[in-house]
Amino acid sequence: MAKYSIVELAVSNGNLVGVDQLSNNQKRALELNNAIYIYRGTRSKKVYIGQTMHFIERHKQHYNGTEEKFSTADFNKVIVIFSVYFNRSAMDDVESQLITYFMTDNSKKAGTVSFDHDDVINRTGGNSVNEYVGRENVASDVILPLWEKELWPRSWVSSSTLEELRTKELVKYSPIKQLTPEQGQLITEIIHNPDRNYVINGDAGTGKTVLLTHLVASILKERPGAKVGVVVQPNWEKTGENIFKIYGMNSRYLSVTTATKIITGNERYDVIIVDEAHKLSRKYGKQHPSFGQVYKIPGFEDCNSHLEILQKMGKQIILMYDVLQAIRPANITREMFQQLTAGYEKKFLHTQFRIQTPKGKSYTSDDYVNGIKYLLYKDTGLLASDLTNYNPDFSRDVFRDKSEDAYFGYFTGKPMHQLIDWIEEDRNFHAEHINRVLSGMFCCSTADKWSSTHGKDPSITHFHEDGLNRRWNSTQENWINIGDEDAEDQIGSVFAVQGIDLNKVGVMIGPDIRVNEDGKLEAVPDKHNNTNNKFSVEEMTDPMNQFEFTLYILNQYYVLLTRGIDGIRLGFWDGNDSFRKYMEDTLDIGA
Repeated sequence: MAKYSIVELAVSNGNLVGVDQLSNNQKRALELNNAIYIYRGTRSKKVYIGQTMHFIERHKQHYNGTEEKFSTADFNKVIVIFSVYFNRSAMDDVESQLITYFMTDNSKKAGTVSFDHDDVINRTGGNSVNEYVGRENVASDVILPLWEKELWPRSWVSSSTLEELRTKELVKYSPIKQLTPEQGQLITEIIHNPDRNYVINGDAGTGKTVLLTHLVASILKERPGAKVGVVVQPNWEKTGENIFKIYGMNSRYLSVTTATKIITGNERYDVIIVDEAHKLSRKYGKQHPSFGQVYKIPGFEDCNSHLEILQKMGKQIILMYDVLQAIRPANITREMFQQLTAGYEKKFLHTQFRIQTPKGKSYTSDDYVNGIKYLLYKDTGLLASDLTNYNPDFSRDVFRDKSEDAYFGYFTGKPMHQLIDWIEEDRNFHAEHINRVLSGMFCCSTADKWSSTHGKDPSITHFHEDGLNRRWNSTQENWINIGDEDAEDQIGSVFAVQGIDLNKVGVMIGPDIRVNEDGKLEAVPDKHNNTNNKFSVEEMTDPMNQFEFTLYILNQYYVLLTRGIDGIRLGFWDGNDSFRKYMEDTLDIGA
């Protein structure tokens, strides 16, 4: 039986039409029951979403002349939803989820969806929606059928299923999405301690970016007039701007941009929040010229990194950090970062959000992440660091599972053919999935070097395997959402996908990583594609730089191997049997 009921009414000149024709139970519910409600204007296409315990009274408040949006939106219909599940926690959850889905469904029409910002946005931080008894039932028995059986048939929404929306950035990173208690407590602490600086450590997929959007919303709400700078990577700049714009946070007090742009602006901020702080630049010759120009700005001449400059620009600094995702020599070094943040509060995120191992398995997402860390870093000394959050007691079952629905797997033979076949087969069953084949930045006789001049010419390909030709990602910025005809066929680099979620991922492991005579992994400079990822020939004579270069390449593969929500498969370019055998032995995979 249905776990929700709806009442649909017409609205005319601010009056509800049709109440007299309702049953006594429906009239009583409108007066006294917990409810979620959605107003819609047929002509204006505008929507308002809210919750109340007294809908009739709340409706009168909306139309008493004090709320301009109800005077101008031309609402002519309203749906009121009741449910046996609607306690306060459930209503907060349903309202927030519906707002998120409606926003995403209408993302190309900013301003179409309205809600009470003071109420909903204020629930971030300490007042966030927490887990509650029956939350899964609310999702399956109320939100899903309401959208697909009520709103879609009435043409109130453009997407027929919620699956179409769940992979989009506005859903993933919504500043009104549910937080874990760990995230909520951390935001509350930061809000109440404006004089403290923070480093928030977290593995790939532990919700650092979600935390960032909630934190921005909370600061703008709790500290009116505070000037906030949000530093993001170029491939997320447009997404970040869109998220804050859609949710009504594009105020004159908020800047969302890259480190170079915010430094060049040379303004002062009450708070600077940095996403992926491990990629902040240091003073180093081999990088884009604009990165180095900032050290010529008066007052910044003696600085040796972008972080050092940002510390001069912001009263409070909050850094999202993962030591295993620094991927090139121009990134701030571990030693510099630790020195500059010596007095910061160090916090850790533990919950894995991105990787979702199949239900019913004997292993978890944490088993997979810890296994990948062990595979790549067991001989580096980094796993003993308190920065890597490594747990040696991971289940190797995640790597031994040979079933068709296993989260992890690998192919021998033609890697590009098999990986492309695997993700394309998945699309036949899950058209909404965003799947990609990714690759380490290797070069060899069958894999050509990428050039920045190649991006706009689809005839230039870089990977060649028995008549199958593919090119690198045509852009690094917002690559997942580009409109190229061959977008899904392009091979993604680490620079295009860092910080990005994908459903199923194929990763090509190349000859730029090998097993040396001591049985340890090492990077091979001559087989690596990108010169900016390398030290100079002279610098590479230093054993420490050789070690650091290996770490950069391992980190690049770590990023690629932690992108997949629903599954990952590996392929080994030019065979690379040494790495495959090393993986099988290290993870006890067996034949």
